[in-house]
Amino acid sequence: MDFSKIIESQIIADRRRGFQVDFDSDAERVTQLEMDLVGLVGEIGEFANVLKKVRLAIAHAGYKGPSLGDVAPGLREELADAIIYLIRLSAVLGGNLESDLINKMRVNDARYGPLE
Repeated sequence: MDFSKIIESQIIADRRRGFQVDFDSDAERVTQLEMDLVGLVGEIGEFANVLKKVRLAIAHAGYKGPSLGDVAPGLREELADAIIYLIRLSAVLGGNLESDLINKMRVNDARYGPLE
């Protein structure tokens, strides 16, 4: 499935599940942006917390923490959750995350091309 289809499927699923994706006012839109931003930060925080424990286990022999291999599937799941929130945030703003990403990659190619 290509990225545009993934985005479309997620928005359809959000609508089916009763998550607001259509708005009558900027006030409703801003409220949803705030809620989705909190969700995104929460997912990134969960990712960071697990990674911190892996780093502590590597850096300190006496610390009993997970290995990166043990937690990689869970970390990937947190990243997937974060992408869902990014899709929602972009949709609330009336954007197209796929085209926005492609455009940003072009900007970065021009900006960082001399480093290649």
